[in-house]
Amino acid sequence: MTENEKDVKMLQSDPRGLILKYQETIRIILRKYISGGLFKPSEFEDLVQEINVSLLARIPAMQTQYNGMSLFRTYLSVIIRNLCLKEHERSKRRLESDLDTVVEISRHDRVEEKLVFQREVHRFKTIIALYQKHRPKLLLCLKVYYRIPLTNEDIAAWYPQSDHSDRISLLEHFGGNFDGVNDLEIYKILTPIMNKLEGKTNSPDALRKWTDSKIHEILELLNGTSKKASHTSETLRTLVDDFFSPFLLEK
Repeated sequence: MTENEKDVKMLQSDPRGLILKYQETIRIILRKYISGGLFKPSEFEDLVQEINVSLLARIPAMQTQYNGMSLFRTYLSVIIRNLCLKEHERSKRRLESDLDTVVEISRHDRVEEKLVFQREVHRFKTIIALYQKHRPKLLLCLKVYYRIPLTNEDIAAWYPQSDHSDRISLLEHFGGNFDGVNDLEIYKILTPIMNKLEGKTNSPDALRKWTDSKIHEILELLNGTSKKASHTSETLRTLVDDFFSPFLLEK
């Protein structure tokens, strides 16, 4: 049973256990919003509890609405981010009430708030664009590395020279949930196809090292010299999920 299949089963049979499983994801997302200025660091633990309460209240809706079009991890991450934004709105309204003032939120303010929400994804997109000719290979490797299902459109766009057998092979192995496939097997499958397309004779371990080195480069570019930056491979997963799943974001 894949990790995603376990999540789907827990959603129906043990939703509270599923929420507990994703506590670190909640904390990672909240830390990014705190570093972005939406919340104060002192609010962190209270916010974790608020998000947990909100998620528990949404369990019935999640049980009926989750349709499997994305990994449950991605689906839940988007819900958590939207709950953070709603909590930010509630905090602003409470502050306005306490001050007994009427604050008119301008269109500029709303745009700025949305940019805070998407800023890290935009930075990631900018960094990806820097790779130019290596971009198609990097995107494919990132998607498979983070176990995000491939589509025929993906492969056609990234490797238009690939033949039908290449696409069928990729889709058979990576077109659905493949959380249970380990890294060694993934690179054994990917490497022959990439070697064929690139005219190379790389080993699976060479492709693994290339992918790891690119992830390291991306993290260095994201973090820069900021002492507050704290992107890791795990937080990068959130950016990659957003990059490939923009349709999940609420308007």
